[in-house]
Amino acid sequence: MKNIILACGSGIATSTAVAAKIKDLLNANGYEGEFKITTCAISEAPSKSQTADLIIATTVKPDGIECPFISGIPFLTGMGRAQAEQQILDFMKNN
Repeated sequence: MKNIILACGSGIATSTAVAAKIKDLLNANGYEGEFKITTCAISEAPSKSQTADLIIATTVKPDGIECPFISGIPFLTGMGRAQAEQQILDFMKNN
């Protein structure tokens, strides 16, 4: 089970919306039941990265991240979304 942390400024609105999109992406690609997505504030991401398999954030990557990191900004803007989706799918396939 992959532990995916989705972080945004406050850990409430944006991260929840993006988490739903990523859940749909993963389920549609055969990963249903193979991951858990938890949302948090970006300030919590460095400490949560110690036990996470992947951090996805809708902000700039903070210092201290100890696991793989993928920008979630494309899920908000639409620009580069296909590439971000592929990065997530590659992570699930290779880790």
